[in-house]
Amino acid sequence: MINKIVSAGPSISQAEIDLVTEAIREGWQEKMSWYIDQFVEEFSGYIGVEHCLPTAHCTDAIHLAMLALDIGPGDEVIVPDLTWVASVAPILYVGATPVFADVDPISWCITAESIEQRITAKTKAVVVVDLFGNMPEWKDILELCQIRKIRIIEDAAEGVGATYEGKQAGTFGEVSLFSFNATKLIMSGQGGAFCTDDKELYKKTKLYSHHGIDKALTGKYYWSNVLGYNYNWTNLQAALALAQLRRIEELIAYKKWLFREYEKGLRSIEGLQLSTAKSNVDPTYWISVAILDSKYGINKEELGRRFAKQNIDMRPLFYPVSAMPPFQPYVEGKTMSEENPVTYQLSEYGVCLPNGNSLSAEDVHYVCESFRKILASKC
Repeated sequence: MINKIVSAGPSISQAEIDLVTEAIREGWQEKMSWYIDQFVEEFSGYIGVEHCLPTAHCTDAIHLAMLALDIGPGDEVIVPDLTWVASVAPILYVGATPVFADVDPISWCITAESIEQRITAKTKAVVVVDLFGNMPEWKDILELCQIRKIRIIEDAAEGVGATYEGKQAGTFGEVSLFSFNATKLIMSGQGGAFCTDDKELYKKTKLYSHHGIDKALTGKYYWSNVLGYNYNWTNLQAALALAQLRRIEELIAYKKWLFREYEKGLRSIEGLQLSTAKSNVDPTYWISVAILDSKYGINKEELGRRFAKQNIDMRPLFYPVSAMPPFQPYVEGKTMSEENPVTYQLSEYGVCLPNGNSLSAEDVHYVCESFRKILASKC
């Protein structure tokens, strides 16, 4: 039996080991934020934004975005139904109402059309997700939101390194957010970032991120000017992410190679759709996704169980957020599979192919052969 093929895993080189070791040895006292500051400088430069605030998690960054934009009770925030739950939960943290929109059948990202259909007098913002390293049709979304005066929060947690018409993910929203979770393209175990070109939004966010303390304003260190949060990142995590950032082109190249290997190995399977992107998008294929035709009668959970028997960890595609218990009060009286049919169809039959950074061509071949055998056996 082949060694277990896991769903995800980071690429750790000597560069990460050396920099984190250096941070453990030297990153204290006067250098207590040195690696954080270095990461902020290099990450801001890579993305092309003026201000970057690292956070403990990307979920924290989304929460801070809601606070910075004064989103609260009585406001509605439009969000794609096909996304990780953290794109949506902070809307509830601030007492606002999530409104779930369908996604494009090609990019699997939210569209201007689906946003427009859900705009009401209460709509204040939209969370646009660069899903799985792909990107939406940003031109249409920007035009719509400018006309309708809707704030844009770009959830680029999965999009770092991708481009739309040559422009980096994370440069389209009034604020943008990134994740450095252990599964992400750049990872630090945990971590996130809030990015913006707006200096006032950045200052407000920074105040909320560390217990509401602003020593420069009051001259007092342990003094909270507002009720804040403990969303700070650590120097050690920053050192790890910094080493990863300096290897980003190598990491992206691997993800693209992995997708092409899956594409070659699975192209002969009838009724199998792999991740796709439009011609004006250069995706990273952070995760390669496969959508199985419903004619096989095998949903994602059953497919995962069959792969487990082959010693392959096959994660399901995200569930529609609107289907989850915490969000039922916001969809009461609606049949969400009819409201967002693309989301529900993709989710039911979609799986995330193993995407760890240690997979070889032989591993990919085994996954593809197992896929064929599973569909042929129908048992």
